[in-house]
Amino acid sequence: MFGVRELNVAIELWGVLFCLIGIVCVLLLARTERRYRNIFLMAFSMELLACAGDAVAGIFRGQDGGLAWVMTHVGNRVTFIGGFMLVAIIAFYVCARVSESGGPRYRSWSLAVGIAAIVMCVLALIGAFFWIDDGNLYHRSDWYWISQAFVFVVNVVNAGIVIRERRRLGRGTLVCLLVYTIAPIAASLVQTFVYGLNFAILVGVGALMVVFLEMWSYSAELLVTRTEELAASRVEVSESRIAVMVSQIQPHFLFNTLDTIYGLVDEDTEKAKAAIASFSRYLRANLDSLKHVKPVPIDNELEHVRTYLELERMSDEGRLVYELDIQDRGFSVPALSVQTLAENAVKHGLGEREDGGRVIIRTREQATEHTVAVIDDGVGFDEALLKGAAGVGIANTRARLAAMCGGTLDVTSVPGEGTTVVMHVPKSAGEGSRS
Repeated sequence: MFGVRELNVAIELWGVLFCLIGIVCVLLLARTERRYRNIFLMAFSMELLACAGDAVAGIFRGQDGGLAWVMTHVGNRVTFIGGFMLVAIIAFYVCARVSESGGPRYRSWSLAVGIAAIVMCVLALIGAFFWIDDGNLYHRSDWYWISQAFVFVVNVVNAGIVIRERRRLGRGTLVCLLVYTIAPIAASLVQTFVYGLNFAILVGVGALMVVFLEMWSYSAELLVTRTEELAASRVEVSESRIAVMVSQIQPHFLFNTLDTIYGLVDEDTEKAKAAIASFSRYLRANLDSLKHVKPVPIDNELEHVRTYLELERMSDEGRLVYELDIQDRGFSVPALSVQTLAENAVKHGLGEREDGGRVIIRTREQATEHTVAVIDDGVGFDEALLKGAAGVGIANTRARLAAMCGGTLDVTSVPGEGTTVVMHVPKSAGEGSRS
């Protein structure tokens, strides 16, 4: 005969199945926020324990024998414990969602519910809420109302928090959280006054699935938002790299170089061709720097610097003298970094000297690092000048060196004597890097 007990067992077994489906879905939902994934794993696990415990107790209830007695006692205890822990988990989840939406953390409430849930579990273990008669039948004890009052009060407060923070949560989240806080309130009231059919299990499983689906939707929206933010950040990085490249092609350098080539066309065709080839290599290297998201070999950077300095030397009619003192080649640097420092030396160090001057590019290997020094005997500067155009180039180079190589940049300048800028590239970061 199919009666109330059999109906309860069927409902609870279906609850077990839905909880297993929920656990599998949570495990497959790799994109979910890790903390929420863990919360729902615990929530479905506790709901599964409650359903399975009540189903086992229902199957063996009223039967004779030691096994039936054990399963009835254990099943009922597990049901209460799973339900109490689920209440605590959902309270924590509600507080977490409110906090993430910009509201208070409600830490005291979460802690209080957690402690109360543990106390209720201990009471359930000692059989405070029920007793089993000699016929192995379940009966509510005089303290049963405390178990229902705990569920009722916690969910009322949870509902109050959700309603209070409704403007932060959004309509969809608000509705789903209210379903999961108000539905158990109604179920616990019915369960208190109606003995027999387990409404709480049925409502609990359904409400948990609703909240999980809302979390799934929320995770999808969050993934889309983060993808858009990542795309936007990549655009910003690309624009920044373009800005760095463009900043290296100074108008005065372009005009001077083109004027020099124009003059050489009539005076010396071969030199004009050589100048055009060098200028082409220079522009190509600047454009190629857009492709380099990692440091480039120092030899590549030095070749670009050599091309730049040679073009400057031709344009300045011999006022510039440069020297490449290269004794270390086994490391990498950010693209255009040394070139930026060399251009600063030429433009801001030597540009104001009527008779020009000398620029030395020097590389050395130290015990724990590689160094690149750019030295000029120009006019030098004080700290106030670093806030101008020269300062922007140095600041950008310092930032890129730190981000890409973990390196540092030192500047020493004496007004009237010259400037020395030294790049320090740690060996662990500077060796073996390739674009």
